[in-house]
Amino acid sequence: MWLTSILDKVEGCVVLSKRVRGFSRERELARILYKHGFAVLRAPASGAKTRRLVYPDIVAIKNGVVLVFEVKTREKPSTIYIDKRQFMKLQDFIYRSGGHGFIAVKIMDGRGWRFVPVELVEETRGGNYRVSMEAIEKGYTLRDLVKLCDKTRSLTEWLEK
Repeated sequence: MWLTSILDKVEGCVVLSKRVRGFSRERELARILYKHGFAVLRAPASGAKTRRLVYPDIVAIKNGVVLVFEVKTREKPSTIYIDKRQFMKLQDFIYRSGGHGFIAVKIMDGRGWRFVPVELVEETRGGNYRVSMEAIEKGYTLRDLVKLCDKTRSLTEWLEK
């Protein structure tokens, strides 16, 4: 019995540790976006007893363009699975805000951040959702996001119009 109690505490620490690392990545992304000129709101209540309400992890706004993020972290490159309820809440927030939705992925092997548009997220047979490695590699970079929100056009874009 005492061994079970100790193991429960250790498992609780592991779960808490993963959550703390997740929160840390959310704060990291919020700081990065802020440094690039975005107005940023991190929703610290996401996933914490907010089942009736819709909270993405981060909302960032620049030049009137709304970006909505669900943040995921992986130690090594792998497919990411997202619970149906969580993904549907994200979709609802994107719809209500009129924004663009992304799964923000940080792979800890030094690749940096990738931002997968929700349109590239696939539904699984079980009704949940999956972000493939191919989608992650096709995802936007931070530079791509900034360009998406900048009102200025490059000279070649201006000449083509």
